[in-house]
Amino acid sequence: MHTYGALFRTPEFPPLFVVVCAGASASTIGGLALATIVFAGTGSPLLSAISMFGPAAAQLLGATLLLSVADRVPPRAALATCAALSACCLAVLAIPACRSRPCSACSA
Repeated sequence: MHTYGALFRTPEFPPLFVVVCAGASASTIGGLALATIVFAGTGSPLLSAISMFGPAAAQLLGATLLLSVADRVPPRAALATCAALSACCLAVLAIPACRSRPCSACSA
């Protein structure tokens, strides 16, 4: 593949490109929203910056330290494990919000 046109003519690439772009956009918007909420609650620019850029720093650190594991673990098992771990972490993050403002999803 010598050009971007040839790359985009590959049937598998355009959907993958769109999904990765959407994920990056969602992550950026989520970080900005979290930083805004943290700043409104604390008034601290430092805590806002940590909340906004902390996930990217954690990803960089994790990639640096855990990249060698990728060669030894089957890809499907690794993806399923990472998705399950991410879902568990997000559920833990949602617990304080459920306690302070009960919603229909949290009361079940």
